[in-house]
Amino acid sequence: RRLGRGAALKLNTVFWRAFLGNAALFSVANKNLLTGADTALTIDGLTKAELSFLDQTDADGHPLGISPALLLVPNALFVPATQMMSATEVREDGGGTGRKYPTTNPHAGKFRVIRSSYLADTKLPGASVKAWYLLATPGDLPVIEVAFLGGQERPTVESAEADFANLGIQMRGYHDFGVALQDPRAGVKSKGEA
Repeated sequence: RRLGRGAALKLNTVFWRAFLGNAALFSVANKNLLTGADTALTIDGLTKAELSFLDQTDADGHPLGISPALLLVPNALFVPATQMMSATEVREDGGGTGRKYPTTNPHAGKFRVIRSSYLADTKLPGASVKAWYLLATPGDLPVIEVAFLGGQERPTVESAEADFANLGIQMRGYHDFGVALQDPRAGVKSKGEA
């Protein structure tokens, strides 16, 4: 079990290190990095990220034609993201201005919320408790991919009897995989803070 768990932890660490070490993937030059005070996970922030995603174009300058489907958040944003995806009504204080605000949530049920503890893991460069991502489904356009040697997605654990001079058995495990960033148009990163 420890060999299998170690392989799973290694895969996750390599995957999230590549995803979070994404300065070249999520950038202003790629038009998929949103920074500033208005990038928090709010109705307005999510609308801004969705528009940024939908404005992506292909190599010929034509609309990409892919809609975002996944809202990837760190643990700290999971409850607000879940509330935003399930609440059909949102009310905001007018601050005494007398302005009227709509009470419908335009994003209710629009995106599938995915949470990852690795997004806020301080041992990984680029981690943040405030940054969040709007992504396409990997089947449409992947932002990152994992490949396994020979299609073997599970680690291999082998055992053999120990040498004659030792009692017991010997065990070893290995997991052959690779992780690579793919298409920057497959996602938008919102920094979530100024």
